[in-house]
Amino acid sequence: MIRGDPARAGQAYEEARRLAESLDDMRGLIGALNDLGSVALGRGAGREAIHLHGQAVSLAQQSGETDLLIAGLASLGAAEYQEGRTEEAGRRYQQALDLLQRAADEGTEAILRNNLGLVRQSAGDVGQAEQLFRQAIALNQAAGHPAAEASNHVNLGILAEERREYEVAEREFERALELDKVAERRAEIADDLLRLGRVAERRGFPDRGLAYSERAYRSHLAQGNQPQAIAALTFALDCARRLGLVAEVARFEKELNGLARASSGR
Repeated sequence: MIRGDPARAGQAYEEARRLAESLDDMRGLIGALNDLGSVALGRGAGREAIHLHGQAVSLAQQSGETDLLIAGLASLGAAEYQEGRTEEAGRRYQQALDLLQRAADEGTEAILRNNLGLVRQSAGDVGQAEQLFRQAIALNQAAGHPAAEASNHVNLGILAEERREYEVAEREFERALELDKVAERRAEIADDLLRLGRVAERRGFPDRGLAYSERAYRSHLAQGNQPQAIAALTFALDCARRLGLVAEVARFEKELNGLARASSGR
């Protein structure tokens, strides 16, 4: 999908859709519909995204384009999941996985297994979710996709955190941080740091929670991610208060007030 302004991307994909229709280019039309659906989902228009991806899936089924059908089912499942239609999303992901058994595409299979794991997690089937996340890790390792593997480890860490298995969660988040650094995913690196800070604090180490959350704050701030920076700084402030660090508390409060003023002045 085109990066940048979603409105301009949407215009470009709409032009691509019209061009594909004029040329009777079925593959181009299916791709454009999926791209338009992704743009719609990105701006929060889930129902529109479901409609567009649904059209793409129908056309791919009619034309026998298996690769585009798999992509369409995965995108349709993501849109349904965002709209809270988890059962439908699970069925789409499973349909796509069944089709993938005949096509050796480890990267796509890993994405589908990860997403199906999220569906199982939301349904309370933690054991199945964990199994799917681990399957996705194995596939991403084989395919050499560190960014996707990092997301799998984050999901495993969240599962462990929900079970209060904080040492396990910490190991998963540490691995995610390593992989996100390899992939140079700056926003995800900052998120990993804050997750590590949260787990450290819950394990009874507010000093480590403070160190991690301050690093997360500096990273988000350098990237211009102000809401995330405020969240990380607020957590760092809580840790500093717990530790009785008067100077740090004063410094964090001053920075937090400055960020709040800058945010309200926008």
